[in-house]
Amino acid sequence: MKSYLIMNDIYNTFLAKSDWAYDNIVPISPDASNRKYFRLLNSTGSTILMDAKLESVKSFDAFQDVAKYLHSIGLSAPEIYASDRTHRLMLLQDLGTQTFAQDFEIDQSLEYGRYEAAVSMLCRLQAGPGIERLVATPEILTEMLNPFFEVPEVANCTDGNLQLLHVKLLDLFNRSLSKQTTFSLRDCHVENLVWIPNRTGPSRVGILDFQDAFSCDPCYDLVSLLWDVRRDLDDDMRESLINSFALEKGIDRTQLYPAINALKLQRNLRILGIFNRLFNQGKTKYATFIPRTLRYVHQALETDECHTLKPDLSLPLKRYEQKFEVH
Repeated sequence: MKSYLIMNDIYNTFLAKSDWAYDNIVPISPDASNRKYFRLLNSTGSTILMDAKLESVKSFDAFQDVAKYLHSIGLSAPEIYASDRTHRLMLLQDLGTQTFAQDFEIDQSLEYGRYEAAVSMLCRLQAGPGIERLVATPEILTEMLNPFFEVPEVANCTDGNLQLLHVKLLDLFNRSLSKQTTFSLRDCHVENLVWIPNRTGPSRVGILDFQDAFSCDPCYDLVSLLWDVRRDLDDDMRESLINSFALEKGIDRTQLYPAINALKLQRNLRILGIFNRLFNQGKTKYATFIPRTLRYVHQALETDECHTLKPDLSLPLKRYEQKFEVH
């Protein structure tokens, strides 16, 4: 793999300017990202090379802005050692070789403590002043569902009803979300979190992949974390973590459930649309997560907040399930 970088003059020019010498290179498999990552190792340690040339300059700048903000409030984003905006390259601090998800595969007893620390990190994040980001209004949250409604099998059975569906979804978000918005990481799940044992408090949780951050209801990241489409979480543990979140924020946990249920529906409908796109790009591994994602959607539709949408979404969801042969 070293020869790959030696042959890439852009990479090597960037690394030479940053004065980072490497002995070995290990490619890191990204999630659904268009970015490429490499771990560069030498006798003194390691660092991460990020290649974001397939993403926009806006996304590249957002990564730097959010990383700087997270540091300013005492949270652990990778330190940026060097950057090249023209070629969208960054040399980043290596926060650790294993994500929470990989740790849990080795030792499941770590789950509760790590999730508790992640919840505490979210509370610290939400207590900060924030920085200017897109505000996920009810209108924006409704618009974010376009990937689901654009799935051909779904679109074919919503003709004439889509406008009404949008009205009902907009009403759901207006009714159910709090009027407060806080800084949200947006992709907060255990594959984007790393444990840093030599730090204390919320800073023990290393945060990755935050360039899409926006401002949203405080429950957005909580739903992302606790209803992760990549893995199951024990229901009792989930309820305990919601209690911890409410206690740390000083609110009654019952106040959280309207937003939790509405965002559980919103996030997972959108994810179904994204998974369809990824599947069409040949990234078929994401089909593995579709049954769990559908389960979360159906759970949300049974709640008081979302049940009025159940008749409207029944056929679109059935068509989606038939496409991916989910039983």
